[in-house]
Amino acid sequence: MKDLLVETEAGKLRGVHGWDPRIAVFRGIPYAAPPIGNLRWRAPEPVKRWEGIKKADEYGPIACQPVPGSNPEEFWTKEIHPTGPEFRMSEDCLYLNVYTPARTGTESLPVLVYIHGGGFKGGYPYEIEFDWEHMARRGIVVVAIAYRLGVFGFLAHPWLSEEAPDMPKGNYGTLDQLAALRWVHKNIAAFGGNPEKITIAGQSAGAMSVQNLMTSPMTDVLLQGAIIESSVSVDFAETEERRIALEKAEETGKLFFEKAGIHTLEEARKIPAEKLVQMEEEILGPGIHFEPVVDHMIIQENNFEAYLKNHCQRIPILAGYNRTEAMSFAGPFRKRWENLKSFYEYAAGYGEKADEFLKLCNVKTDAEAQKLALNDAFLDLVTGVRLFGYIQDSQNRKSYLYEFNADIPGEDQAGSYHGSEMWFAYDSLARSWRPFTGKHYDLARKVSSYWVNFIKNGNPNGKDYIGEELPEWKAFTESNEFVMEFTDRPVQSSVRVDPLMKFRIRYTLEEKSEIII
Repeated sequence: MKDLLVETEAGKLRGVHGWDPRIAVFRGIPYAAPPIGNLRWRAPEPVKRWEGIKKADEYGPIACQPVPGSNPEEFWTKEIHPTGPEFRMSEDCLYLNVYTPARTGTESLPVLVYIHGGGFKGGYPYEIEFDWEHMARRGIVVVAIAYRLGVFGFLAHPWLSEEAPDMPKGNYGTLDQLAALRWVHKNIAAFGGNPEKITIAGQSAGAMSVQNLMTSPMTDVLLQGAIIESSVSVDFAETEERRIALEKAEETGKLFFEKAGIHTLEEARKIPAEKLVQMEEEILGPGIHFEPVVDHMIIQENNFEAYLKNHCQRIPILAGYNRTEAMSFAGPFRKRWENLKSFYEYAAGYGEKADEFLKLCNVKTDAEAQKLALNDAFLDLVTGVRLFGYIQDSQNRKSYLYEFNADIPGEDQAGSYHGSEMWFAYDSLARSWRPFTGKHYDLARKVSSYWVNFIKNGNPNGKDYIGEELPEWKAFTESNEFVMEFTDRPVQSSVRVDPLMKFRIRYTLEEKSEIII
């Protein structure tokens, strides 16, 4: 595009050449007005038009959060935040970055919109594990967005509900994501992107955000597909529902304000942003305190309910998990039964199905009961992604499911940890401190090519970016139960839906829906 110049609804932008001069990069594009002052804890408002040409050569500030990478002993500091403390941070954070290989602005290329993870309280769109220029080089336009986090993005409080009764509540970060998606739909053609071929993707909290958008009745942008990394939201019949109700979230907000000595919203909106972040950590302690809530507006129901009721966009999904994270997230089941007695108590919860369950388990000793707790059937990420596959298949929506189980080098022996697939999916191994070798680069070429193919066609199959045919990745169906496993190469997963896993899936569907498998 001539002089790296594009025109958006709000004004003209001039980008820069990326490290690869074939990629035009537009950094720090405002997609909404700064959510500061009286706009704190309000829906994002349109960005004001500017005169002249705005330089898009610097990233926007990261959203307010505990300083990423400030603790040298933390795993994530070395892994993805080695320069985190060097980035600007501000409540004025509603910016996005565009990476495009387009030369004229008329190419109409497929578009990836990426939502970063970080537990809804951390993260930013230019973390080291994202090589967006490399991805754009494969013939897509990439848009990476920032959104409000923590107390700024997801605080719910009765005062806020009373102030704006007709607006979504406690989901300001989700409204930001929707505003960014709408901006992309309206403006991406100027960057050579096709507004009718948008795929949204995200990992962890970003994956939950993707699901919130694809199931929200307020999402008025028609999507081509979605990528959900770690992992799909499902609720098994015998476990607690993953639902954050507005009333519960408002109680947390009230507690926070009371302990902080905040008496009015006017007072709360005048507290410096960095002070609010500090107060959140000091008053509520470590952990996730503010996250998306079921407000019955932008989020009508939890994602699993939406899937069961077919209340979501009818689009293909690429979704999966990492093997080591599936084990590390199994903590609740390790505690659910510690011996034969507690196992039988758990089994009784299946009611008239208890005898069938016990027969399938065939457990006779305390040691056997403890071992069963880590069976694939009881690893929620493992069984959950297959449960999701059955639901998708029953409603004639395609899903391409995976388990990432690659060898991850490094003295910490981290295994296929939470987020490890991103180095491969976004072809960024060269940025990592880990001693990746040839086999890892070969795998990254294949994994990232599957992702790019899916973004282009809604189907991961085809050739990799050096022209080699990729191993077939079948959509999951009740008849084939296909899950791709990424080890040193893509292969069909060795984890099969055995009778015990099938029992748990079938029991959930019988209890929660009319879907029969």
